[in-house]
Amino acid sequence: MRADSTHLTSMRVHVQKAVDEGAWPAAQFAVARHGEVLAFESFGEARDSDRFCLFSSTKPIVASVMWQLFGEGLITLDTKVAEVWPEFAAHGKDTVTLEHVLLHTCGLPNAAVDPASLADRETRTAAMAEWQLEWEPGTRFEYHPFSAHWVLAELIQRLTGQDYREALRTRILDPLGLDRFELGVPKERQGDLQRVVATGEYPMEALEVILGRPIDVRVLEASDAAARAVANDPDLVALGVPGANAFSNAAGVALFYQELLHNTSGLWRPEVLADATGRIRNTFPADPSRSDAPANRSIGMIIAGPDNGATVQLPGYDTPLQARPYGGRTSPRAFGHPGAGGQAAWADPETGLSFCLLTSGMDRDMVRDFQRHIAIESLVPEWA
Repeated sequence: MRADSTHLTSMRVHVQKAVDEGAWPAAQFAVARHGEVLAFESFGEARDSDRFCLFSSTKPIVASVMWQLFGEGLITLDTKVAEVWPEFAAHGKDTVTLEHVLLHTCGLPNAAVDPASLADRETRTAAMAEWQLEWEPGTRFEYHPFSAHWVLAELIQRLTGQDYREALRTRILDPLGLDRFELGVPKERQGDLQRVVATGEYPMEALEVILGRPIDVRVLEASDAAARAVANDPDLVALGVPGANAFSNAAGVALFYQELLHNTSGLWRPEVLADATGRIRNTFPADPSRSDAPANRSIGMIIAGPDNGATVQLPGYDTPLQARPYGGRTSPRAFGHPGAGGQAAWADPETGLSFCLLTSGMDRDMVRDFQRHIAIESLVPEWA
């Protein structure tokens, strides 16, 4: 099939508007179906040859290595991390299972390693062994921005004997021909990477409603600066942060999701892939501080689930925000994972479409950015 020109034109208009308004200095999108890219376009400062930081859209890519290891019988969801990595058991972490790690229920959402120590595996793992639980594993959900996938990286290395970046390359990316996809980009190959910049202003009143507490703008700025460093710091980019900074163009991501839909390469056992992309295992509230839409997480993905009508009206905005991801017009079976700064990546088994939108602008007004994404992503199902 060919991309519907009306919806493609509408999508271009929305993306170009974000570029013209300065929210996204550069952007790319791609739509794919039947294993082929239907549309791939770049905007603003971006060239088609440029690559963008996926931020947390990296997470399913790394998890997909674990799915292979399940199929090979090397590990199960019930396996305790400490069975593979004994030192991890310190401070009561002996009860943490691989399922807890993949579902972000392992109780380590704020655990971190000094950036200066990340590159040395021995120092990094020693620091991780000293992490202390914030709550009992499996009893609640809280998003783990970095910690959970550093645990996965170590498990991958112990189970395969390969560095986690090498395992991702040889097991997933090379077999799929995704040569523009990379986790751990050497400095000499960083010339085609889009630098991420902050844009817009914080909607302080709305953010305080969302978080339920007063906010210090200096804390926000520091957090956002740390997030941008993941994409911009040459050393962190060369290292490859397993839950945060793979780089690709939008076409490569859309094709990866096509493979999750069809598994033409046979990289994953069908029953494991069906579990990863179709079974919701985490229905804890997405926001543990208040009653909210469920997290709807599988072992590596966020699944759209049924539209339960959950919305929130925020001060300063005319339109209520819907809780359902992927534009709200995909089927309940749609699966994927967003990333900081407005990165979007998902596929819908009902239509066979996969979609990716990558940007170089981290809009401080994340409410406005979410509304922008709803407008763009809601156009994709119309192509089916």
